[in-house]
Amino acid sequence: MASTHNKQDSDNLISHYTLNELLVEQPVSVIYRAQDKKNGDAVFLLTLQPDAVKSNDLTERFLRRAETLSQLKHASLLPILDYGQDGKRPYAIMPYRSGQFLAAKLAKSPKPSEDKAEIIANLNLTKRIAAGLSVAHPNGLIHHDLRPENIYLDDAGQPYLLDLAVPPTPPVVPYVEEAPPTELDFQSPEQQAGKALSGRSNIFSLGVLLYRLLAGQNPALPTSEWDIFEHKGMAREQPLKQVRTDLTPETYTAVQDSIWQKEWSRYETVDAQIEAIDRAIAAESAPPPPPPPAWAKLLDQVRHANLGKFIIPAAVLLLLLILAMMFLRARANRQSNTTPTPDATALPQESAPEEAISPSETPQITIEEDAEAENDPVLIVEETETPTARPSSTATAVPPTATATSTATSLPTLEPSPTATQTETPTLEPTTEACFISPPFGWVRYAIQPNDSLSSLGETTNTTVEQIMQVNCLDSILLSIGQEIWLPPVP
Repeated sequence: MASTHNKQDSDNLISHYTLNELLVEQPVSVIYRAQDKKNGDAVFLLTLQPDAVKSNDLTERFLRRAETLSQLKHASLLPILDYGQDGKRPYAIMPYRSGQFLAAKLAKSPKPSEDKAEIIANLNLTKRIAAGLSVAHPNGLIHHDLRPENIYLDDAGQPYLLDLAVPPTPPVVPYVEEAPPTELDFQSPEQQAGKALSGRSNIFSLGVLLYRLLAGQNPALPTSEWDIFEHKGMAREQPLKQVRTDLTPETYTAVQDSIWQKEWSRYETVDAQIEAIDRAIAAESAPPPPPPPAWAKLLDQVRHANLGKFIIPAAVLLLLLILAMMFLRARANRQSNTTPTPDATALPQESAPEEAISPSETPQITIEEDAEAENDPVLIVEETETPTARPSSTATAVPPTATATSTATSLPTLEPSPTATQTETPTLEPTTEACFISPPFGWVRYAIQPNDSLSSLGETTNTTVEQIMQVNCLDSILLSIGQEIWLPPVP
């Protein structure tokens, strides 16, 4: 019996620390709640599994990492009180804190809370863990397996990394799943493939942990055999935004940029990841925006509604508009084609004379004879005013010495008296060029109304007096009621 009792004591004793309770057991390491036999203090005791210590290299690496940890100080890193080797088993001693592991806490409350305070608390928890890694990484300490089972929380909620002294031990063969996984694991893709770990491997594990804290589950993976991403060997996890829609864009970004499958796509350092988490905390802590106006809600409903209800009516309306435009254009073309074309040989229209021509205003023809020039007549035609308001023409022969005056009502070919010889016959020719009425496309005929003037019509139709006169071949700005002219469409 005594020998049996002594053997049990030796099994529960490493150096001078009594092993009281097994807290976490991993394939390579194990954590106990122990008691220091010298002073009676409760401590955490971290050691390697008996099968793992068969490799002397692993034991040496454990002791070197323990020595490095003893020189670091951070709230998420418990101080190393003692470290050494008992036979072949190395160990590291840390002060004990009452609490539980994060995995046990998540098991008690699997569903996340929608309370903003809880969201911010989960972000702060991830930030504290990342802050501890930001001190460990520059000293060459990469966590070998960062997951809730290896994260300890004291009664105040402060997280601790108890097993940083355990060296990473890649598997002998690459990680192979018997069946396609249904969710992302906390281990990074490169760790599952048996490759060396880096700081971005821990960043991936923290991203999956933050997803788990906010969504209540690990990122889900597609299970279809026809999924193209599975054939390419890439995981396409369900975005956090599809699981929770009440978070801010900064929070979605902090998670997504941590869990990319390729290392170079993730945050470069833990410090960059902490900055992203800080932005998420600030965004989640900001007061909610004011409610959108009613028109914005209606627009959002239309945007998310079935657009097929609106596409068909919109297409019909557009077709009707096109047909209406084609009809109006065809009607304008027909109206333009039915407009009478002025005769090219016709004389231009002239405005009516302002006053009737009186007999006294008929042209006067004066014939003067020079007695000394062998009675040759001298013909002088004086035209005071003509019915067409054209300028007068005068034919004069010199030298006048005697005058004979006669009055005529028209200007036919003049025949001189028997005693006079005609020396010149005046010919009256038009002094203006022919003008043709050619209204532009779209102009219409308009009858002059009382109080109309060319200037008022020009302002109404947005054109000029000169253009109206030129199109209608008007010689004067005077208009008569009922007179028809061509104008742009009058509003």
